[in-house]
Order: sequence, then structure tokens, then C-alpha cells
Amino acid sequence: MPEAYIIDAVRTPRGIGKPGKGALSHLHPQHLAAAVLKALKDRNDLKTEEVNDIIWSTSTQKGKQGGDLGRMAALDAGYDVRASGVTLDRFCGGGITSVNLAAATIMSGMEDLVIGGGTEMMSYTQTIAAEEANAGIKPMGIGSGNMRLMMKHPQSHQGVCGDAIAAMEGISRADVDALGFDSQQKAKRARLRKAASPRAWSPSIMTMARSRSTMRSSRAPTRRWRALQASRRALTGLPISIWAA
Repeated sequence: MPEAYIIDAVRTPRGIGKPGKGALSHLHPQHLAAAVLKALKDRNDLKTEEVNDIIWSTSTQKGKQGGDLGRMAALDAGYDVRASGVTLDRFCGGGITSVNLAAATIMSGMEDLVIGGGTEMMSYTQTIAAEEANAGIKPMGIGSGNMRLMMKHPQSHQGVCGDAIAAMEGISRADVDALGFDSQQKAKRARLRKAASPRAWSPSIMTMARSRSTMRSSRAPTRRWRALQASRRALTGLPISIWAA
């Protein structure tokens, strides 16, 4: 089975996801995706005509976030028209699914160079929700207004589901608070590390390849993997899922 290597990872800065308040809220959602795609291209001297596919995730696929955002963002980033793109939706799990599928297509031998990532512009989702409300369009919920589905499988708000899971699994408020505190400490260490290294790794978007033309030697990705693994452990205490041997 072919090996899949993570070559690079890029993300945009974070902003407050509120219309008119967030530092990035004036941008088109495609601009955010294009920014990281362009960074990948420039940082790694990618020949974009060799990119087999761009697998992208967007949950609210309507308005400016509709129309196959992954493909449109790649074109906006200056990618060759031969680099195809597809956009999927798995709600909050869409980004990691994109990366997993990118790895899977490479390991199956189907592709050689794939980019996986995602975009969800929360300030825009609020804007479009307000526009629909003003137009008298009622929200249809997670089941898209399918009442037959609602009767079979009632689907509650994520917050309600979170409380239900906590009760079912015996997770206390103290446990959740401890996890939140630990997460903030990791975020603080990550910010300090980013200040020391502007090129610090971040997991929001990944480029994967088994094409030898993107690697200087067969051993180089393994060395980089070890460095990434060490960084990930230092920041989160968790290992990276390793696709490389």
C-alpha cells in the first residue's frame, strides 16, 4: 500500500465570528480558503497542475459559502484549472474528514497529491441567518425540514445533546471545567510557540502526497513527522495520527 505523508499545514488567523466586529468578517469565505491555499502553494513551490484534488469541507453551504467553495477558492488562489476540487459536509467533523479522505485516496493509489481542509465563516452564517429571518424564512433545523425524519429521529440542538451525553456518561461539571482549563493552557502554550516560530504547525489544513517530486528524499518526511509529533505532544499531550510508516 502506498504511504501518505503530511507535507505542510496552514491556517488563517482567528477572528471574532460576529458581523461587523470580527477582524475577518468583511472578507468573502472563499478569500479565507484561498489565503491558505496560496500559502501552501508559495511555501512549498507547488506546481498546482500536479494537484490531483482539493477536498474541502463547509457546513453551511449556501450563499457565499455555496457553489463548491473548495474549487472556487483554489481558482481564486491562482491554482491551475486542472486541479479539481470538491466540497463536503459532515458538520463539525468535516475538516478532519477531508484530511482523512485525502490520505485515503493517496494510500489507495488513486491520487498522488491531495489537499484537504475546510472553511466555516461564522460571521457569515449569522449574517445569512438574519437575512433569512428578515425575509420571513424560518430555520428548518438539522433535518432540513424533513418532518418524517424528525418523527423517526428527533435531533436536538448541539448544546442539549452535550448535556444529554454528559448525563448518560457520568461526566460532571467539574470534569468539564477541568478540561476547559487544560484547553486554555494548551492554547496559551501554542500562542507562545507561534510567537517564537511564525511557521508553527497548525492542524486546520493539510497537504498530503506520495509523489516523490515533492520530497527531497524518502527519509525527509519521516524526520519531519518526528518533529511534528514532538510539537503536537508538547502542545496537547496527544500524538498525531500517523499515516506514514
